[in-house]
Amino acid sequence: MPVVFLQQLYMTDGGRIGIAVAVLIALGLGIAGLIIAAANRRLLKRVFGGVQGQQFQDHLAAILRTFEDHTAMEREVRDALASLEQTSHGFFDTVDVEHYDAFPGQAGRFSFSLLMLNRNGSGIILTSLTNTQGSKVYVKRIEKGKSDTALSREEQDLLSKHTRS
Repeated sequence: MPVVFLQQLYMTDGGRIGIAVAVLIALGLGIAGLIIAAANRRLLKRVFGGVQGQQFQDHLAAILRTFEDHTAMEREVRDALASLEQTSHGFFDTVDVEHYDAFPGQAGRFSFSLLMLNRNGSGIILTSLTNTQGSKVYVKRIEKGKSDTALSREEQDLLSKHTRS
């Protein structure tokens, strides 16, 4: 039955054109397949060289061992980076000091505020207020750019200069 159908189809002009198109498509796909296969053979020859038989097996095993070694090394590097990422949040990315005269006319610009923040905007402000009788030192904790303790104008200015609101 399929042969009779093809014979009847071939007898029409549209049928002949359709069969010709199908043959051309099949021929094009075949040529494309041959080109891809040749490219793959060239690639395999570059990767494996001219080795055959047991040499091929040994060469392939060596490549697989190298790949596994690199995969293990990549895993170690990723773990080390993740660990460093976790611990680096404790490092201070921002360190700045502002000198000022806390008590005008008494001691000069010997008072200061030292800001130390990590990348999360957390850290401390260490302030030393100096007058003619001596110095007092205060430390205030900063969490995510904010302090739970009231900040002086100088401390707030210093913090504002380095945090995003």
